[in-house]
Amino acid sequence: MLTIYRASAGAGKTHKLTGEYLMLLFSQPGAYRRILAVTFTNKATDEMKTRIVQELYHLASGRVSDYIQLLSSAYSLTERQVREQARKILVAILHDYSAFNISTIDRFFQQTMRAFTREIGLQGGYGIEMDQELVLTEAIDNLLADLEKPESKDLLGWLLRFAEDKIEDGGGWSLRKDIMSLSREVFKESYKAFSEEVGKDISDKQALDAYKNELYAIIRSVEAEAKRLGEEGVALLKQFALQPSDFKGGSRSPFFYFEKLARGEMKEPTATFQALPDNPDAYTTKTTPPGLRQIIGCVYEEGLNTCVKNIVSLFANLTAYNTAREIVRYYYTLGILTDISRQIASYREEKNVMLIADTTELLNKVISGSDAPFIYEKTGTHVDHYMIDEFQDTSGMQWNNFRPLVEESLANGRANLIVGDVKQSIYRFRNSDWKLLDEQVRRDFEAEQVREDTLMDNWRSCRHIVEFNNAFFTAAPAILQDIYNEALKTSSLSEEERTAFFTKIVTAYDKSIQRVPPPFRKKDGHVRIDFLSGDEDKDWKQEAMERLPATLERLQDNGYALKDIAILVRTNQEGALVADTLLAYKEEHPSDRYNYDIISDDALFVGSSPAVRFLIAVLRYLRNPEDRTNRKLAMYAYQVLTGKFGESEAYESVFQNIQSISRQSLYEVTEGLFRNFSAYFPETEQVFVQAFLDMVSEYAQKESADLNRFLKWWDETGYRKTIATPDGQNAIRILTVHKSKGLGFKVVIIPFGDWEIDHKPTKPVILWCHPEKKPFDRLHLVPVRYGQILSSTIFAKDYFKERLHAFIDNLNTLYVAFTRSKEELIVFSPRPRKINKEGKVEKVASIADLLWAGVETEIEEDTFEMGEWWHPALGRMSGDTLEEIPMNRLYSVSPDDRLQLRLHGKGFFFDNARRKHGTLMHEVLSRIRTPKDIPASVESYRLAGVINREEAAELISRLDGLLQAEDVKAWYDGSARVLNEVDILFGKGLSKRPDRVMIKEGKVIVVDYKFGERQDKRHPNQVRNYLQLIRKMGFERVDGYLWYVELGKIEAVNK
Repeated sequence: MLTIYRASAGAGKTHKLTGEYLMLLFSQPGAYRRILAVTFTNKATDEMKTRIVQELYHLASGRVSDYIQLLSSAYSLTERQVREQARKILVAILHDYSAFNISTIDRFFQQTMRAFTREIGLQGGYGIEMDQELVLTEAIDNLLADLEKPESKDLLGWLLRFAEDKIEDGGGWSLRKDIMSLSREVFKESYKAFSEEVGKDISDKQALDAYKNELYAIIRSVEAEAKRLGEEGVALLKQFALQPSDFKGGSRSPFFYFEKLARGEMKEPTATFQALPDNPDAYTTKTTPPGLRQIIGCVYEEGLNTCVKNIVSLFANLTAYNTAREIVRYYYTLGILTDISRQIASYREEKNVMLIADTTELLNKVISGSDAPFIYEKTGTHVDHYMIDEFQDTSGMQWNNFRPLVEESLANGRANLIVGDVKQSIYRFRNSDWKLLDEQVRRDFEAEQVREDTLMDNWRSCRHIVEFNNAFFTAAPAILQDIYNEALKTSSLSEEERTAFFTKIVTAYDKSIQRVPPPFRKKDGHVRIDFLSGDEDKDWKQEAMERLPATLERLQDNGYALKDIAILVRTNQEGALVADTLLAYKEEHPSDRYNYDIISDDALFVGSSPAVRFLIAVLRYLRNPEDRTNRKLAMYAYQVLTGKFGESEAYESVFQNIQSISRQSLYEVTEGLFRNFSAYFPETEQVFVQAFLDMVSEYAQKESADLNRFLKWWDETGYRKTIATPDGQNAIRILTVHKSKGLGFKVVIIPFGDWEIDHKPTKPVILWCHPEKKPFDRLHLVPVRYGQILSSTIFAKDYFKERLHAFIDNLNTLYVAFTRSKEELIVFSPRPRKINKEGKVEKVASIADLLWAGVETEIEEDTFEMGEWWHPALGRMSGDTLEEIPMNRLYSVSPDDRLQLRLHGKGFFFDNARRKHGTLMHEVLSRIRTPKDIPASVESYRLAGVINREEAAELISRLDGLLQAEDVKAWYDGSARVLNEVDILFGKGLSKRPDRVMIKEGKVIVVDYKFGERQDKRHPNQVRNYLQLIRKMGFERVDGYLWYVELGKIEAVNK
């Protein structure tokens, strides 16, 4: 049986999951080895593991537990037997913890993929790349670097069209930033599912040109007809000596529209013009002179009415025209994204990594058409029961990977569990699909296999908060559904297609009503929404920020500790604004009575630290000391950091001691700067500097120790990194709504309670659509820009699907925000601009409008309030807080004074220095693809203590010289696919490992390095074995070479 629990916010989902897991644990010995529970974050995974182990401990140790009665009844056990069995299970899990299979869905898929590295084209020992932005940055760099190549002519044209489109939309001049934003589309499942077909479509240039020409032919044909009809109308008026102003409406007469059409303007006719056909009364008024009326009657009969009807008919049937225009409009993105995808594929191959975003897609391809359970068994695991938490965050591909497993489990009569809540689906930008929980999962299984249950009680929030959310989230979906349905009426959808959308929003919220359980019925709680008007001097957000400190002071007076309070925002920028406001207020209003300390993962950017900004400014100066601008910026950063403005001599001393460290590695330069200037860094900056040093170290190890590349990465990605701060501190939490999901706080403040209901018109959203109607169906997938015009194209259904998703996304975000509160919910929101005399908002276009519309009957003086300010049971500083032991100063020791450790012993017991040198050269050569890889490879050995700085410089020089030799240069020019030290497997688990294999255009070259001072007859036979094995793999053209490095000889090995 598959049980689906629909658990609204605070409904005790974790408690229920724990109970279901314990039931399975008690079903048979070792059951924990055959249960797989997955969720979507590491934090949720840790919490679930902790909760289950904790409950087992409570049962085993004789403590109070909510699950004794459940387990006793289910298995006919006494309390003593339950506790004894819990003890055995707990001991078994603790001694076999790796088999306690609770993990994130990504980790589970990664474990599965490890068994299929050969099938997906990865070499053994591949890495996982978590930083999607870093990969895109490098892909775009390579894309732009290749623009000068002849084969990039089409790409250049697409990029120019992209730039023109951005300028037309009033966008900025940062083409690179815009390309980065567009490139994120390659990680959408709607694109990924058809990326291979798109690549094939793009590669067929002839078919592509024919398709494009046909689209333009449709566009030109309609525009020519509209222009002709406009000219015809102008000619008719001229023939009868009439002016557009002679007709009804005068200077605003609808007949001026003829002139616009004649000029080639393709604007839809106004409602007044559309009312003209077969309606002569609409041409004149009672005051029209009789003579003029007679002439107008003549022109009406002589063709004007027919012309008007033809125009209205033309614009009423523009589906093909609008479709062609919308495809052409974003047509170029197909080419750009295809090239970006190729660059990402090259990055994977070159770095031997898999992107974390690729895992689901690759596994989907491996499973497709195969026996999925068998494939999973290849990983060495056997699972009987599956439990999927937060199912509303699952993507379509993830479910396609999981569904065969659940199907098999159900076929074997096993119990499985899905838990989720459509209303809390807010991660669609990560491909989550709430429709899976809402409808798809029921379709995938037989009715008798599925049982659905709703957890009705709210165990988080006080009575008024639950009642407010019940009322508001009953009214709000209905309001949005009415707005949505109104737009459906004018669409090109069929009646059947429209009907399918008519109740989607209210259906998603049809189980939103929650009960208040007995323990919470006497806890009233408090809800307050202040609608702010703002004025000419300040907008409503400024007013919200001015009110925030007083609100925090009142909460502290009422007995709340700072750690009880959470401020929820939509974006990191809003979080930074709140943080800056409170930090400034604290500085301007020092108080012993009130505190304004904050803690935030999203608002405290590493790049906002004056100390880090100073270090970055000096690094820029070191990159180019001759640049006066960099020097001035470094001086200014020094002034901001130290507060020493106007002391020119101090500035000069800043730069006297740093030139000596500029020749060191990236990390040593940065740490050297820290040592030189640490006296100027306040204690509050230490955590930022530590985080920055960690970032530098990680970048140097994973990517490059090149200063230029690091600064470029910092400007594009690094500056957005935030410091991680511990939970438990007595400070106000500032976090985004998305980060707050799954959490609860005694007090929730939403200072900026307003955002769009639909997508922002200024922020392009791309839809990936399948053109199923002729003549548009020659491509598998086309990108179109989201907008109302799509409702009059063949993509109307795609448009209304996306509009539905946008409405649900934004309503869900509000739901998640409002349901985090336990006792106090405080919201600041702008007063709607258009409110009628009855106090009703005229048009609901934003969340602020929706808030007003949802509570309008109970608003007094622009404030809605339910209940009174709540006073918690405990005092202001109640509850346990972490004892903070601050690290007042971050210490750094000079490399010259550090203990040097050799991390590798290989080759260092050789008495022969030449042999030692040869061994090291062999290892370095096994890690490089082109000469540009030499410095980083050698540097890794220096950092590991294998060689010193002088030896590193000598080794780099030697290798550079060797790789520039004429006979060798072609092997290292980067044009071939390179496999270094990769095993060739053959019968009975045996393998051979050539030093370097290069594959290019069907030809294979094998090179084996030899660093001895003599040639051996066995060496050629060794290479011949490699050649024979590679030929058996299907390669016909295979050449082999022995490179005697010390002897300066290259020997070709024949068959």
